This record gives sequence, structure tokens and C-alpha cells, in this order.
Amino acid sequence: MARSTPRIAASTGDGHLRCWDLPTATLSWTQDVHAGRLRSLSFDDSGDVLAACGGDGSVRVWHASTGDFRSRFSSPSGWARAVTVDGPGDRVAVGSGTGDIAVRHLGTDRFTSNLSGHTGRILMLGFMGDENRLVSAAADGTVRVWSLDEQRQIAEVRVDASLHCAASEPAMGEVLVGSAAGVVALGIMDT
Repeated sequence: MARSTPRIAASTGDGHLRCWDLPTATLSWTQDVHAGRLRSLSFDDSGDVLAACGGDGSVRVWHASTGDFRSRFSSPSGWARAVTVDGPGDRVAVGSGTGDIAVRHLGTDRFTSNLSGHTGRILMLGFMGDENRLVSAAADGTVRVWSLDEQRQIAEVRVDASLHCAASEPAMGEVLVGSAAGVVALGIMDT
């Protein structure tokens, strides 16, 4: 769901994507987009940019209001598991099934960061408030904060369980992680 525009996107297991305008409850556009199941969807803060990644390893980006195609690229590490768009809609980060993360600038259409450290598949990615920090959670039971300028991990929290799902809330500086042991909220400082 977009943060500032009442828009929502959803996918079916066959790679079909739908985007709705919430105030009118109308389907804005629909497309068959991936050869396999979609794994993750993300809007920028304004709701103008929508990115999706799938098990086929590709990431696709659209103008969310019209469904017009904007970009397509492949995850450098293969299987694309999680995707996020930064606040202004300039960059897309993709996390792989191998635990690697790549950040691509949409204006230059080039990768600007390649981050390694997780040993399990990436479950969630989120740009933090200053847009230079990225938070990730993986099945290896870790939540990590990365500096994109420095190209390195700057913080790690280990949860005493294998993670199954995660979500971030940049405005609150929180990450929620779920495991067989339950749900945990982690406060992540944006420094």
C-alpha cells in the first residue's frame, strides 16, 4: 500500500498484478508480469512508483498511477525474494534467496550497491528515513542495517529463531519480525 496516495497493489500466485485506486475502489490497471510467482511489491512514498520481484529473478518497475512500464532488471544473485523502493522513487533494492542485496538507481539504470552478510533468504528490505540506510531481515534470524554510502553493515540484531516474515516502518524506526517463537518489535535507530 502506498503511504501518501490511496493506492494498493496485489498479486496472485501466477504472477498477475493488479493496482487499485482506494477512494473509488476501482481497478486502475492489471498485467501479467512474471513467469512465476511474485514475491514482493513496494511503492515509493508518493505512490507513483511500484516495483515487484518474482521467483524468475526479475524486478519490474511501473508508473503506479497508469501501469506504464518503467524498467526491468535481473537480480545479480538470481532468485529475487524481496524488493523495496526508496522514498523519492529513485532507487530500488532487491534481496535474493542467497542473502545478497543489490541497490539499483532508476535514473542511471545501474547498480550502486552490492551488500553481503546474510546467510539465509532475504525476507524484507526497507529504506530508512535518511535514504542512505537500508534495513534487511533474513531467514538466518538476523536484522541488519546497512550504510549505502559506506557499502557496509553498520548494525545487526540476532533473533533467537529462524525468521518467517518481517515488515519495517521507517517513520517509527521499527522492524517487526515473526518466527515460530512469536512476533518481536525491534527499534532501529536512524543514525
